[in-house]
Amino acid sequence: MCHDIYMFISPLILLLIAVSLSYFISAQFPILQFTDITISLIGIILISSGTGLCLWAIKLFKKHKTTLHPHKKPSKLIVHGPYRMSRNPMYLGCLMISVGTVLLFANVLAFVGPLIFFGYISLFVIPIEEAMLTKGFGKSYKGYTKAIRRWL
Repeated sequence: MCHDIYMFISPLILLLIAVSLSYFISAQFPILQFTDITISLIGIILISSGTGLCLWAIKLFKKHKTTLHPHKKPSKLIVHGPYRMSRNPMYLGCLMISVGTVLLFANVLAFVGPLIFFGYISLFVIPIEEAMLTKGFGKSYKGYTKAIRRWL
């Protein structure tokens, strides 16, 4: 059943849902807002860094001619570039974008969006991908998981 749910919500769509939810909550419940230019700057830095991280990881997938589609088996195990610090730099980048937008929306309640993104990816997406990678790359992937953390 988890696989069926995963098939309907792609990580990119989930990011858009998380950001939209954060925006909606910020607009509807302005009571817990915070204002500080430093926080806004951190938000911009997180959004920019997260976007850069995603693009870097995507570029590597394209360079090595392996699939970006999370439901399809990759043809290569990529363990360099951003994959030296995270097994999931694309998801980490998306999470950074989501948290960065919350900081721009300046509302504590808006953190619901990133929490939903993190929870869904951690519970439903990554376990399926890790099982597929373990099946496809065996000891190579298992060794990689022991050396590199899932998120950071």
